[in-house]
Amino acid sequence: MNRAILILQMTFTLLSLQALAHEQIVIQLAKPSYTDAVKNQYIHDILDKSFAAMDVDVVLLYNVRPMNDKRIIEQLSHNKTITLAWLSLPHKQLDSLVRTTIPLYKGLHGKRLLIIRHEDQEKFSNIKSLAELTPLVGLQQQSWSDYTVLKNNGLTVNGELDYPGMIKALETGLGDYFPRSVLAIGTELNRLKQFNFVIAPNIMLQYPSDYYFYLSKENQHIRDILEQGMQKLHQSGELEKLYLQYFGDVEKQFSLKQRHIITLKNKE
Repeated sequence: MNRAILILQMTFTLLSLQALAHEQIVIQLAKPSYTDAVKNQYIHDILDKSFAAMDVDVVLLYNVRPMNDKRIIEQLSHNKTITLAWLSLPHKQLDSLVRTTIPLYKGLHGKRLLIIRHEDQEKFSNIKSLAELTPLVGLQQQSWSDYTVLKNNGLTVNGELDYPGMIKALETGLGDYFPRSVLAIGTELNRLKQFNFVIAPNIMLQYPSDYYFYLSKENQHIRDILEQGMQKLHQSGELEKLYLQYFGDVEKQFSLKQRHIITLKNKE
């Protein structure tokens, strides 16, 4: 009888451990504020694989209403309708949030190539420093985050034009260059192929802009599970494989590692 009870107790304990080993966590994500957003498979793969490395099943759900970053931070801070978001926030972290420690895009969002006129390639090929770029006129809208970064680093920037106006200014010589993200510049140049534009040779602007997963302090336990899972993927090389799978073509297409970097400070 005692042996039977012992076997039942051991069986119950084993089943309990198995249940814990396959915990399920529901992650509520914010729907992006832009209407043409597609599923960010890179982010989803990191989340799926990180939680799987910790034997945790994760269910990813999106809110119905779109949100901008300000709204997302507000919702996260009060632990309301969002569990997690991937954001690039100032180094002075909000007290109400916790984050993971491994940058998600390896700084790609802070790397900028310059769209210029074809006939200006030789001029730009000789630029190696911030001081040499300062006399030239950059084009950027004041409402874009890059505008503040460029201005704070002493660059000359025309921020008064809308997008068609900037393209016209570049075409006619009223502006000299148009900095664009390495993640978007290929698509953008293809859209502007009727113009005689190219990417400035040899150089790249770069400023700190790292994305991390952010959660409310009330979800510290979820952050800890995610962090441990990401560390496992990092140590196994799986994170690097995912990065190369999604962004390796960007590195190669624009020869980012061979470019001369002009470093900008991000004072935000």
